[in-house]
Amino acid sequence: MPLLDKAKTIFFPLLLLLWLFFIPLALVIYTPWTYQINCHWNPRCEQLGLAKTTTSSGELASFFRHELSTLPNPPWSEKETQHLTEVRGMYDQALYLFILITLVFLIDLAVNKRLSLYQGYAKNSRNIMLGLLVLMLVISPFFRFFWMNIFHPLVFSNELWRTDPQDISWYLMPSQYFLWVIVFLLSTTLVINQLLVWLLPKNQDL
Repeated sequence: MPLLDKAKTIFFPLLLLLWLFFIPLALVIYTPWTYQINCHWNPRCEQLGLAKTTTSSGELASFFRHELSTLPNPPWSEKETQHLTEVRGMYDQALYLFILITLVFLIDLAVNKRLSLYQGYAKNSRNIMLGLLVLMLVISPFFRFFWMNIFHPLVFSNELWRTDPQDISWYLMPSQYFLWVIVFLLSTTLVINQLLVWLLPKNQDL
């Protein structure tokens, strides 16, 4: 089935990239460590205080894991709870996509039994991820403008994402937090991707 093989050559590297990206993403959204580490470079956390930072970051991670049905109010404002509920829905969709891609790969491997093809997919996925990382580094000096004026208006149909000192999010997640988290996600995905290239058997057809 040459047409199917050609389609897989195009789409499977993209699916693999998304699949790999979710691994570090899950570490970020389902655990509180990134907020706490960022507080070492985020002066707003000093205003919030260590105890409140630890408690609030734990609450947010539990909320994303659906261990909390809602964020406690106070200290979380109703506005940011509505926004973070919308964000949690996006993370849930990412998890469903991760599961779906896993099933696609398992079915493909069960039918074709050609694990070596995945090294080629991994190489292409790595190259795409490397390009994305370079692009992020290029726009990093202008990240705040990108984050506030391009990304959020494109992704969200409301302005609930805008924070102020009345919101816990203002202290935990300034724009610089998202910059270093995105660089971490892209870098970690790139490293895992390269490990796959090294570990997967070589495709003799290449």
